[in-house]
Amino acid sequence: MSKAILKLMLVFFLMPAFAAKAVDNPELRVEIQGMDLAMQLTNTQKGEKTDSVDGRPFKTTFKFRDKLTGKAITPLRPKAWLSLRRSEQVATETSCEAKVRSFASGQLTTRADVDLNSYFVLTLNQDKTVAFINPQVASKSKLEGIVQLPEQGLDWVLTKDGKWLYVTMPEAAAVALIDTERHSLVTTIATGTGSKPTRIALAPDEQSVWVGLDGSPTVVVISRGEKPKTNTVSVGEGLHQISFTPDSQFAVVTNTAANTVSVINSSNLKKLGDIKVRSTPLKAAWVAKAERFYVTSVNDLMISVVDPVKLVVDSQIEVGRGTVDVAADPQGRYVWVVNQLDAKTYIIDSATNTKIAFANTTAEPDQIAFTADYAYVRSLGSEKFALINRKQLEKLPAPSGEKQNGKLAELSVTQIQAGEKPPSALPDSIGVAAMIAPVPEQNGVMVASAPSKTIYYYVEGMMVPMGTLDNYRRIPRALMILDRSLKETTPGVFEVPVNIEKSGNYDVAVMLDQPRIIHCFTIKLEGGSNSTKHKQNEQAKIKLEFLPLKTQPLANAETSLSFKLLDTISGKPISGIQDARLLAFEPPGLWQKREWLQEIDKGVYQATVIFPHSGTFNVLVEVKSRNLEFTGQTLTIVKVEGHRE
Repeated sequence: MSKAILKLMLVFFLMPAFAAKAVDNPELRVEIQGMDLAMQLTNTQKGEKTDSVDGRPFKTTFKFRDKLTGKAITPLRPKAWLSLRRSEQVATETSCEAKVRSFASGQLTTRADVDLNSYFVLTLNQDKTVAFINPQVASKSKLEGIVQLPEQGLDWVLTKDGKWLYVTMPEAAAVALIDTERHSLVTTIATGTGSKPTRIALAPDEQSVWVGLDGSPTVVVISRGEKPKTNTVSVGEGLHQISFTPDSQFAVVTNTAANTVSVINSSNLKKLGDIKVRSTPLKAAWVAKAERFYVTSVNDLMISVVDPVKLVVDSQIEVGRGTVDVAADPQGRYVWVVNQLDAKTYIIDSATNTKIAFANTTAEPDQIAFTADYAYVRSLGSEKFALINRKQLEKLPAPSGEKQNGKLAELSVTQIQAGEKPPSALPDSIGVAAMIAPVPEQNGVMVASAPSKTIYYYVEGMMVPMGTLDNYRRIPRALMILDRSLKETTPGVFEVPVNIEKSGNYDVAVMLDQPRIIHCFTIKLEGGSNSTKHKQNEQAKIKLEFLPLKTQPLANAETSLSFKLLDTISGKPISGIQDARLLAFEPPGLWQKREWLQEIDKGVYQATVIFPHSGTFNVLVEVKSRNLEFTGQTLTIVKVEGHRE
C-alpha cells in the first residue's frame, strides 16, 4: 500500500441502493485505494430468520484485504459503531465523519446505538454488589450500573460472549446469575444447605459451569442459560478448584484434605479416578505443550505433573513449600509457579519439566496474570506489583536449568506502585478471585486495590500507573474485564457478537487510524412478526414522572431532583429499583453529570445535583432493568439562576 494512503484521510459512504437485509446480502464491500473492505452482519440465533431483530444476537464481521493480492492486511486496530438512523435522509460524507468523531469522543449525549469498541471494568465488592464501570466515557462518573447480590460474592466467571456472569455466594449456598447487558440479577441457583460454593470455572465448550462445594466432597455442574439445571459429581474431601482440558473432555478437581485430584469425564459426568498428589493441592493448570496438568501443593516441596488419560503422576518438580498459584503462559510452554513463602515466582520449561528461572517479587505474592509480553504478580504484603518481561526467557543461555547446569537464571523485575497500602492492610477484603486483569489491547492491566477503593490502569513501558478509576467508595474483592470490542479472529478478520434491539436502517461506521480511513455502510434490519408487540411491551414497563421542584435551582448549590416511577399498565409506584440513574447536561453536552437515584418514598427516587452556573439544563433518567434508556425519551428542562448572595 502506498505512502500516500497513510497520509490521506478517505471518507466514503455506501449509498442506500446497496443497503439490504442481512440475509439477502450477507456481505457489503467497498474498495478504498487498494484495500478491499468487507462488512457482514449475521444473526447467530439458531432456527430464526436472519433479517429480523427483536433483541436477537448478531455477529458483526469486518475483513481487510489487499485488493491486488487478496492477502490480509495486518496489523490493524479498527473501531466501529452501529447507529440507527433517526430519519431516511441520506448521510453525506461530512455527516459520516462527524458521526465517527462524536462517537469516538466518549460523550454521553453522542453515543452510538451499538458500540463495537467498548469494554467495562467489573468489580465484585464487599458491600454485596457488582459494579459496571466504563473507562471510555468522557465524564467524571463512569459507573454504568450496579447489581445488588443477596449475599457476599466470592468468585465469578463470565461467558465468552460476555452475556452471563456467574457469582458464587458461599453464605447463601447459591450461585447468582447476572445478565450483563441488562445489569440485572436473573436468578440464584441453589447448591444445597451448607454446601459453601466457592471456586467456579467455565468449561471451554461453554455448555456448563462447574462449582466447587467446599462444604462437601462434591462439585455441582450448572447448565448454561437463563433456566439452568444442575447435576452433582462426587470428588474428594477438602477445598476445590476446577480446571479443564481445552477440548472439555476432562475436568480435574483438586481436593485439599484428601491430597488428591479427581479426574472427571465432562460429557457424562463420570469420575474416572482419584490421583494421589502431594500435601494440600490448591490448583491445577493445563499446559498445552506438555498435555499435562501441573498441580501445586501448598504444604509440600513438589509440584505434580498429572496425565489425565493414564490417571498417573508422571513427574514431580521441586518448587518449595508455599506455592499458591500456577499458570501456563500464553504460548503454552512455560509454567509459572508463585511461591508465597519464598516471595519468588519460578518458571518451569514443560518440554523438560525443569526449573529454568526465577523472579524475586514483593512480599507474599498470591496471583499471576499475563499480557502478550509480560507477567504480572500481585503481592499481599506490598502496595507494589511485579512486572516481568517474558521475552527474557528467549535470551537464556542453552542449556539452562537445574538438570543442565544446576543454576537458575534470575529474571529482572520492575516494581509498580498501586496504592498506598498493601492488600494485607485490609485482611477481610482478601478473596480468591483475580485482582489483576489484562486490558483488551494486551498492552497493560487494570489492578484493583481494596485499601484505596481504586482501580489502577497501567500501560507497559510506564514507570507508574497511567490513570485510576474510582470504585465509588466500594471495597473491591475481585476485578475482571468485560470485553465487547472487535477481536481479530484470523489475520485481517475482526468479529464481535452484538445484540440489536431495534429494527430500521443502520449506519455501520468503521474507522482505521493507520491508514486513516473512515467509511460508513448502510444496512437494513427488519423486526420479526412480533417486533411491534415486543417494542410496546418494552415501552409499557415504566412511566417516568418529574416531581415539582421545592426550591428554585441555584448555581453552585445543591438541587434535589425527584422522580416518580410508575408501572404503565397498573399505574402503581415501582419500589426497589437499584439502577435508576440521572443524567444532567448542558446542551450540547459540554457539561454533564450522572448521579444514582435513591428511593426516598414508595416509588419516589431522588438525586442531588450541583449545577455549575446559571442557564438551561436538560435531565434524563435511565433504568436499564426496566428497559428505560436515555435515548428516545422527553427531556426534562431545569432552569438554573445565578447564586444569590
